[in-house]
Amino acid sequence: MKTHIDCTEEPILLSWLMMTRLCLTALVLLGSGALSDAQQAVVPAWPGTAGCRLKSTGTPTPGPAAPATLASASIDVVYYTLDLRISVTPAYLEGSAGLTARCLADTVSSIILDLSGPMRVDSVIAGSKRTSFIRYNQAVEILLDRTYQKNETIRAVLFYQGIPSQSGFGSFVFAAHSGVPWVWSLSEPYGARDWWPCKDHPSDKADSVDIRIRCDARFKVGSNGRRLAVVNNGDGSATTTWSERYPIAPYLVSVTLTNFEEFTNWFRYSATDSMPILNYVLPEHLGAALSSLPKTVDMLEIFSNSFGLYPFIAEKYGHCEFGAGGAMEHQTMTSTTTFNEITIAHELGHQWFGDLITCANWHELWLNEGFATYTEAVYLEKQYGPAWYRSHMQEQMNDALSAEGTLYLQDTTSVRDMFANSRVYAKGGAVLHMLRHVLGDSTFSRALRAYVADPRFRFAVATTRDFQQVCEAVSGQSLGYFFDEWVFGEKYPVYTFSWKTWNESGQDFASVTIDQVTRTDNPRFFTMPVDIQMKAAGWDTTISVMHQFSGQVFQFALPARPDSVILDPGDWVLKQVLPSEVTLPQEIILMQNYPNPFNAGTVIVYRLPSRMQVNLRVFNALGQQVATLVDEREEPGSRSVQWDGRSDRGVPQASGTYLYRLATEKGVRTGKMVLVR
Repeated sequence: MKTHIDCTEEPILLSWLMMTRLCLTALVLLGSGALSDAQQAVVPAWPGTAGCRLKSTGTPTPGPAAPATLASASIDVVYYTLDLRISVTPAYLEGSAGLTARCLADTVSSIILDLSGPMRVDSVIAGSKRTSFIRYNQAVEILLDRTYQKNETIRAVLFYQGIPSQSGFGSFVFAAHSGVPWVWSLSEPYGARDWWPCKDHPSDKADSVDIRIRCDARFKVGSNGRRLAVVNNGDGSATTTWSERYPIAPYLVSVTLTNFEEFTNWFRYSATDSMPILNYVLPEHLGAALSSLPKTVDMLEIFSNSFGLYPFIAEKYGHCEFGAGGAMEHQTMTSTTTFNEITIAHELGHQWFGDLITCANWHELWLNEGFATYTEAVYLEKQYGPAWYRSHMQEQMNDALSAEGTLYLQDTTSVRDMFANSRVYAKGGAVLHMLRHVLGDSTFSRALRAYVADPRFRFAVATTRDFQQVCEAVSGQSLGYFFDEWVFGEKYPVYTFSWKTWNESGQDFASVTIDQVTRTDNPRFFTMPVDIQMKAAGWDTTISVMHQFSGQVFQFALPARPDSVILDPGDWVLKQVLPSEVTLPQEIILMQNYPNPFNAGTVIVYRLPSRMQVNLRVFNALGQQVATLVDEREEPGSRSVQWDGRSDRGVPQASGTYLYRLATEKGVRTGKMVLVR
């Protein structure tokens, strides 16, 4: 069962269309099914922009496109067939698009498909009869051969031609590489309608699509599913047939053609079975592709082990070079301009999250992009180790701090907002990183696999609440607070904390007070589990607490008195921690300098229990004094001072080991540091 259009604009737009239809009745050519160029452009387009997520390399400026589908909610398209002829001299597209749909309403006598204005409609067949149509600027209405009842099958074929418009990040582009013609498509989010008539909404997945492309015989054609045939037509052209037999959203249907070089790697997913990884690359990039793309085999194994077997295993996976300036997860054959390892992993991750399970509407785009961003980290962790995961997620967390608005997209008309990297990519990935810590590694892993395997969403669509429900069912936890804060809320918590220690009857204790502000009313407070790490010489412990209100105090009985406390040492929470006035230590504390080793400079931190005279000096390995950093009476609390590796006279010191010595009336503390030139 498919989830159908969830768009508050649609009833208004369709009502407006029907009013316009009455005004256009005189333009309908009964029986001929053809309108003049002037007649095809009588309805203005709706304003808006569209585009596609692009990674790693140049991001083109998005062009305009209609922000919402106008296609009929009264049909469920189950099959498309595209039979197209693509000419490169001159640039032109012509052919037919057929559909089979299930009738969802009680009575249906006409259907509307999305199709942008530049494409001229020549004629339409409904059932087995040539019929009439009304051409709008962003849609075409087909007057059916009869009135259909609920659950009946509707069939129609539309013949059209023209030069497609280029909205979003391209839609359908006639280009060239090294002087050779090069045609490619990139339809996310609203661009499918620019080059073929369809119900252009991510929720309306066709069960299957056949794609036949007739073009110059010199060219290879890349597309979705299995390549069934390449037939030379004997006139300098050839027809390539691709068949996609898994459900697919219209924006994931793709066509790319030029004089590709072709090679195949193999994913052996059992002792007796393997799947081709088909790569179409530009001749000038063949060497780089042969070096980089075989890594996809390891990625397929890692993701199959992590989320479940590659979902389109009966067909293929592969890559096809295009010219958009990034990469796009076209189903079973990613289009890309780069062989960058992280980008290739991202697009492969989309085959599970975006293609197998597609966001039910563009408001939920993070379910595609945030998940694919997280799969980058999954690959790095499994392939290279946990430190790579940590490093990569730290980059995403840092980027996510600048995200504007809620992760759930309120406005889906602006591509700049929809595909902002800090928002749906970085913050989307950060939300999954945080959820992993909330649930625990094993439970989080089981939740992802359960989500992928759930028949309600598999080869269909999902919402944030759907994913939340799966996570709650697997974990047994109520997670409304988490998704409300991080997906439907904005910004992040800003923490301050203080701590104190004491001894009572021979038992050491510590208490930590955590305060929080959010700088937003949505939410006013982030309820989150937060790790607290306490350390002393030769000892440390990390305790997780649920922070539920600002000023909350947590008290712990400890085996030793800590001399430092760190909030969220593993960086599991998207946050900012501001310095606060900490409870005074019981004795002088001299911390290890950081960074260490160092080059340009290093910071030395120390803490004083009371007001006292402080002398902090640096000595070389021969015991000779090099620099005096502090020589004065200081107030109690935490202090820091920087050393730039120079003597008191400003002379740069040589590489080597140096001692820093903190002398006070209550004792002396010494640390060691390494300068590297």
